[in-house]
Amino acid sequence: MNTESPFPESSGGPKQVSEPLLAALWQQFSTDFPTAKHCMEELCKRAYQDRAIDCRRCGSNEVDKGFGERTIICRSCGEATWLTAGTFFHHIRLPQAWLAAIWLMERGVSISSCQFHKLAGIAYSTAWNIFKKLSTVIEREMPVESQTLPSSLFSRAICKRSRETPARSHPRAEQEDLERSMSANMGDASSPAFAGASLTPPASEELGLRSASPTHASQEATETSQTDPQHGQPYGSVQMSPQEKKVFDLLTGQEMHFDVLCQRSGLPAGEVSSLLIFLELAGHVVRRPGDYYIRTADDMSSQKCAIAARSAFHAGFTAEVERLMVGAIKFLREHYQGISRKYLQNYLAAYWCRMDRKRWPPGSLMQACLRQGPIRDKEIRCYVSPLCVRIPLCQQDEFRIRSSA
Repeated sequence: MNTESPFPESSGGPKQVSEPLLAALWQQFSTDFPTAKHCMEELCKRAYQDRAIDCRRCGSNEVDKGFGERTIICRSCGEATWLTAGTFFHHIRLPQAWLAAIWLMERGVSISSCQFHKLAGIAYSTAWNIFKKLSTVIEREMPVESQTLPSSLFSRAICKRSRETPARSHPRAEQEDLERSMSANMGDASSPAFAGASLTPPASEELGLRSASPTHASQEATETSQTDPQHGQPYGSVQMSPQEKKVFDLLTGQEMHFDVLCQRSGLPAGEVSSLLIFLELAGHVVRRPGDYYIRTADDMSSQKCAIAARSAFHAGFTAEVERLMVGAIKFLREHYQGISRKYLQNYLAAYWCRMDRKRWPPGSLMQACLRQGPIRDKEIRCYVSPLCVRIPLCQQDEFRIRSSA
């Protein structure tokens, strides 16, 4: 079986797969695993890694197993044992679809649920469920040193509704609704979110957010409005590119819609979008409902978001974080035509798997799946991405950063 990636090695990561290449890859997979029995045999083989299969009841290794069967029959006690029971592949009905999805992702292929359901000839809901569970596995493999960023910084990629989106609202209203709920919980000391607060600080404090008294909050807002969020310098001394300063100056003392910013700056919409992302990440501007923008210093209600964005910069590797975030947004918009906020973290996990080929070579995703237990459908349905999402740097990026330090 060919385990090489179909993409050429490059610093920019794997390229977007074309329809002809996708068809060729599917033909290659179908040649290696022509039937569901071949796929189930491969899953069982990988699960046991060529080790002897023993009866779970009496421990005897004298068992009978047919090709492509997921059960074994012990010759000693007659007990039937399901090889996939209690594993990630517990109760799967379409082994060929599951193995194909893993096979493609291990080779850096980016494919949406819609594309996959047509390619594999399965229901869209089944394809969606497969990729959500695989991305959950990848998310659980994220290292502890992953970059943590406010989910609001990925709002440019959010354009699809979910069951968490408020009725008759734009998909981005989900983010605003979640932030309001968090603010309400932070302001109510008797709420469940503050249970045990004396023992464990809330997540907001870990990000540098302080739910202090009104006097403290007012003092913090005054200090923030007079200084640059990144380095504590006056706004007049902040180093910006000419294009960033042009957009930043247009927001002096007023909020402005994105379309108006494009018109008045004379810059292409794509460039203005990138500039606003950088300014928002640095904590200089804040996005308001309706695609309006305002300077952070002019919006007293946005101090918590500004501090959270500032914490991302203090984590280090600022230039790499910017590049990683912009690349992720571009990936989400190009490959999925936008996403819902509910599953933002899952999509970022899929992006990491696609880009970090050193961490996710052929065989690695299968091993990660086998380290996990069953993932229930209810876990996927009830999942909501946190306000601060994680995204690891690629291994080659980390090496380059340490080498230049």
